[in-house]
Amino acid sequence: MSWDDIVYVILLLFCIGFGHLYRNISDPIAKQWASTLVGFAVAFIAAGTQIIHPIFVTFVNALIITQISYKKCHIASFGFTFFYLLGIFRLADWYGFTMPSGPTNLIQMMLTLKLVGLAFEINSAATAPEDDPWGAKSEAFEKIQFLDVFHYGFGYIGLLTGPYYRYRTYWDSIHRPFSKYADHWGVTLDKLKGISCFIVIYLFLNYWYPASYMLTDEFMERSLFYRILYIYPTFHVFKMRIYAGMALSECVCTMAGLGAYPKSSNPVAGLGPKNYQAIDSLSKNADKLKSEDIDFETVHNINTWGVESCTNVRVAMKMWNTCTQYWMANCVYRRFPHKGLRTLVTFVLSALWHGYYFGYYNTICSIVLYLPMDDIYVKFNNHSEENSLAKKGWSFFGWFMKTFCMCYLGLSFQVLKMADALTLYGTIYFVGHILVAVLYVIGRIIKPYILVKPKDKEG
Repeated sequence: MSWDDIVYVILLLFCIGFGHLYRNISDPIAKQWASTLVGFAVAFIAAGTQIIHPIFVTFVNALIITQISYKKCHIASFGFTFFYLLGIFRLADWYGFTMPSGPTNLIQMMLTLKLVGLAFEINSAATAPEDDPWGAKSEAFEKIQFLDVFHYGFGYIGLLTGPYYRYRTYWDSIHRPFSKYADHWGVTLDKLKGISCFIVIYLFLNYWYPASYMLTDEFMERSLFYRILYIYPTFHVFKMRIYAGMALSECVCTMAGLGAYPKSSNPVAGLGPKNYQAIDSLSKNADKLKSEDIDFETVHNINTWGVESCTNVRVAMKMWNTCTQYWMANCVYRRFPHKGLRTLVTFVLSALWHGYYFGYYNTICSIVLYLPMDDIYVKFNNHSEENSLAKKGWSFFGWFMKTFCMCYLGLSFQVLKMADALTLYGTIYFVGHILVAVLYVIGRIIKPYILVKPKDKEG
């Protein structure tokens, strides 16, 4: 474990513990300042003098959001913030500056989503329909001032690694009473139990199957079968690390009360309540609130069981880093003018947001090439009769290919560098790429014989 990882874990544990004190602050202004001051302290410990990057980006976005019309502020924020992330922050050595540390990079990545997302929320609030079922015109957007942008950007909750949450969710956590009725300890303890399991699995697998072994001469001399099988435990090492980190980040939210909403408002990850009209009436009715079930689905960033058990890649994607995916869908996919390029552009931007390493682009963008094959076999599965042998067979095949796809593409996400990734794929003869192409061709050939309509069967 690197020093950055140790600092990251210690700060997350501190943020989880501070949530108990933070949640008991009743005055909204005091609560807002407490979150921001602790956030600045956490950011300074993590980033040191490099905190200047997130401060500068937040300062400029505060000007954009408060001084530019709602018609253009989201475009200006998107352009500036991503230009700074990709053209200045990630290339700091080009300008004679020190390259940002890992924790600084994480802070900058999350700020990019939050600040741009806020500008898009303001645009949506001004252009929302009159009935406004999803609450785009929430009270939260009536008057956003310069300091409000800093409070939202530097609030300690989610500052390091997310999850991404909207400004409206942040505002609700301060001004709405829902967190008072949530089972903070119960939800957090359940997550901590899962985290302990992830850590044990991670330590065990990382000891026996370290990813670094794949780049040794000894590994290259192993049999092809061994080299292919080795990608499974190494990806599970990587996956357990991600599971633990995301779950710890969710614990910061659950202990602080951020993202707590009544289940009756139908909250979803990233967005918050779909039925936001119910929020106003419920927040003013303490007696009714006592009988409501409160959950934290708004900040539920990864569905581990769903990822492990689902039978196709498309579903697995939707359950992985769901809050960030909401941002990508809302701010990029749905807004991009050319429908045919929406998916590709969204994946490319997601890779750029992660960084400039080849591994990000190969892992994320290769999914676009995988999905056409995946969709064919999903149709075969859906076409089969319930509880039939064919249904079970296609489900198992889909689960196996989903798992193989994640492990295979995850190779380059672990080693990152192009030379290392291509070397690894070369040692297993690009078996994943070839397999997907072959299965796609086979699927197209047998498709007319499997997806037979009832009339065709009678004929």
